[in-house]
Amino acid sequence: MPSVFILISAFLYGVSPILAKIAYASGVTPLTLLAIRATLGAAFVWIGLGVTRGATIPGPPLLAPLIALGVTVLPIQVFAYFYALTILPASSASVIANTAPVHVAWMGRLFLGEVLKRADVAILVVIVSGAMLVAGQTPQGGHTLGFVVLGLSTLVSAFYLVTQRRLVRNTHPLSVLAVVLPCSAAVYWIAGLATNQIHLAMPLPGLLAVAGATVAAAAASLLVLLALRALLVTRAAMLGMLEPVVAVVCSVLLLGDAMTWLRAVGIVTVVGGIAALQWRRAA
Repeated sequence: MPSVFILISAFLYGVSPILAKIAYASGVTPLTLLAIRATLGAAFVWIGLGVTRGATIPGPPLLAPLIALGVTVLPIQVFAYFYALTILPASSASVIANTAPVHVAWMGRLFLGEVLKRADVAILVVIVSGAMLVAGQTPQGGHTLGFVVLGLSTLVSAFYLVTQRRLVRNTHPLSVLAVVLPCSAAVYWIAGLATNQIHLAMPLPGLLAVAGATVAAAAASLLVLLALRALLVTRAAMLGMLEPVVAVVCSVLLLGDAMTWLRAVGIVTVVGGIAALQWRRAA
């Protein structure tokens, strides 16, 4: 079941950049999207916190690290990715950002003591190689800033995933989200208002895209935290590589992004790697 949670969350995360692109086309700024998304997501989590047994606000030993994550690591990682989406195609941005398993592997070994078997390393290489094939040649390849920002987002995302794995071992996922989401929402609102980037008036397509991105992000975040209570962080990251496949397919079908043989081979490679990982867990 934890693996299924990761796959569902990967699908939801894969749809998110498509919804962001639709929102941007309607005049929605990244900080507006993220501020609304984090605020409503926090509200949903607090409602769940009130009706779920065993989920409470973390005590002082855990509260400070969660607040620190919420005001630094999480908003930096998320904003960097969504800013890159304003520059690069959704397909390429998603694929490049999801090479995080490369960093998760050494971070998981360094901070969590999780040892990878040779077969897992081979599958990791296959999945990441397939993801790079999906990226192919980015039409806006001259946007160096977009790739630099994505590189930062990838590193921070890997660190956040490893940190989540360590925190949720004995903590209810809702308890984690109840702290980090409001903190990150506050950062987005403060940054947006300070730079005059918060614009709440938006057309219907933009409003629907923001609403969809909010629901997808809240559900995906909860599923990841639930899965990480029983799943090795590197395997979770590898299963999460379904996300760029979803992003590429949706980008091609909904946004008119061009599909090439290189990207098609990459998609098959990524899906094949995820299938091999699932088969190893079932064996």
